Amino acid sequence: MIEHLRVGASAYFYRRKKRLSAAVIGRLFRDVRDGARKPKNDLFRTVRESQEHNTYSAISFSYERAPGFLAREAAQYDRVHGFLMLVERGDYVAIFKSGLDLPPTFVKEYLNSANPSSVEAAVATADAIFERVQVKSTSMSKQGVRKKTLEAADLSNAMPMASASGFFTQTYNVKRNDGHYSATPSTARIAQRGDKTERAIAIGWAAVVIDQLADAGDTASLFIRNFARRMNLANLPRETAPILFALDIPQLTELLLAENPELRLVKKDQESGTYQKMDAAAIQALLDGLEDAYIVSPGRPDYRIKKGTRTIGTLRFNKGRIALRNLDIAAFQDIEVETECADVGEDPERKPIIRYVDRENLFTVLFSDPALAYIDGELFRNEAMLDGGDNFLRHLIPVAELANATSEKGDFATDSTAFSESSVFRILVDTIAHQDDILVCDDLGDEWADFIGLNTQSRPPSINFYHGKHGNVSLGASDFHVAVSQAQKNLGRLELRAADIEQKSISWSQTYESGSGVKTQITKVVRGGSITAIQSRIGEIRAAPDAARRVYIVTSSLSKAAVEQTFATLATGTKPKPYFVQLYWLLTGYYSQCADMGAVGFVICRP
Repeated sequence: MIEHLRVGASAYFYRRKKRLSAAVIGRLFRDVRDGARKPKNDLFRTVRESQEHNTYSAISFSYERAPGFLAREAAQYDRVHGFLMLVERGDYVAIFKSGLDLPPTFVKEYLNSANPSSVEAAVATADAIFERVQVKSTSMSKQGVRKKTLEAADLSNAMPMASASGFFTQTYNVKRNDGHYSATPSTARIAQRGDKTERAIAIGWAAVVIDQLADAGDTASLFIRNFARRMNLANLPRETAPILFALDIPQLTELLLAENPELRLVKKDQESGTYQKMDAAAIQALLDGLEDAYIVSPGRPDYRIKKGTRTIGTLRFNKGRIALRNLDIAAFQDIEVETECADVGEDPERKPIIRYVDRENLFTVLFSDPALAYIDGELFRNEAMLDGGDNFLRHLIPVAELANATSEKGDFATDSTAFSESSVFRILVDTIAHQDDILVCDDLGDEWADFIGLNTQSRPPSINFYHGKHGNVSLGASDFHVAVSQAQKNLGRLELRAADIEQKSISWSQTYESGSGVKTQITKVVRGGSITAIQSRIGEIRAAPDAARRVYIVTSSLSKAAVEQTFATLATGTKPKPYFVQLYWLLTGYYSQCADMGAVGFVICRP
């Protein structure tokens, strides 16, 4: 009966972990039958037969399957046929299937999915023309586009690349000189368009693909290099080792010290046995002392996190994630995390802070290959880190006055008529947004940005959102999380919809009231005339087909020269600091999400 098998050129490709003997394949086929409902006699069953330099095994039988449109209680079943065929060649196994699948226990013991990089290199060759690609954002933000599918005759000519580095590819279809292919690197599925064919031809096709996977170097496609590439952690090259570990202090700061935090830290009083909540000052002092990056060295079975010569923690590389096994830091001793929803000490889900950090993946791991970074529980590869950072640097605009900033907004009094000298807000009004003939302060309340500016005199006219922040000079991401989140959340507001502006105009007609409750004499309308005139001009620019939309994060905490120097040292082979990697990925996601909304994102910083 196997001579009647017709198979499409579509298979899942694995690397063998253990040898597959006839006995192993026999047990596999028995387990496949045992997992089916009322299987009938095999239509065919072949165990480890040879064809040229390949070995194949196959099974087919019919079984009962419930129709998808009926509830289980209906107890109605269709009889369907399924088949499974394994092709072994060298260290690889190709799986052809329909209606039957490999048991998870078998896959876990004997197989690893082929390396996504090898799949990419085998399919995304130099002559490949990308016709369809599905991508997913590397950003963890819920505000932006998380997944999208793009199609064109040639995406390299039709797709804007400005946002590509903020996404990684999930599936893609390409046209090559030898046919049309599709690939899903995460599952190592490769298919070639064409009619179903006889068994021998399908086995020969699988052998050709396996040889391509085995010989694969890096991808030759320039198009796909524009994207960040997620890697399967299980397929991390053996020669690539973790070298640095850092806690995600910016994210912990946001979780614990936000205006209305969802979490709190508690510590058990040894005498009374009761839990005491840590105040903001104690939490800030705790986090300030944990911003170091720690060396990671090899160990058995876990990698060791070192502080000087002392091992303070371990990392375990599992198939799907890196686990923080322990972290012996005195500052974390006896500290636990609770939700603010429960009374202090009464949260049944309370857990040690290290277990919370591990569960939420609040750490970064860097590798001997600086293009790799494990961030937020995912392993990514981004070669743009090594190209001098030209595209990244183009989004940084230096402004000398920010080097002298001393605060974000300054001090307030009831008779204040302007933001304090040397504040980021004052520099923004007087220097950065000076070309905007309409400028409105939208800080606090239902804010879209700290300032909204319109340049109606330029061609094309522009709509500008400004988010101002002040902080100590650093290459870390701490001072960017809140601003980036705010910017991403309000990208849709750049359309300045009429109904929204009508509501906004009520607050714009008032004077500024500080977050501490001081009612000042600072008018929210900085420039632009009356509210009625501003509404009219907003209507005009909204209708302009060529209006440019820009988003600016204005900060005194970043130096463009320091960023340029960091990229220069990366080009010489120096390893990046963990916090710079966090900054890089955070801002790359921000730029990409702006581009997806038809806007351009910038960071205005000190020189």
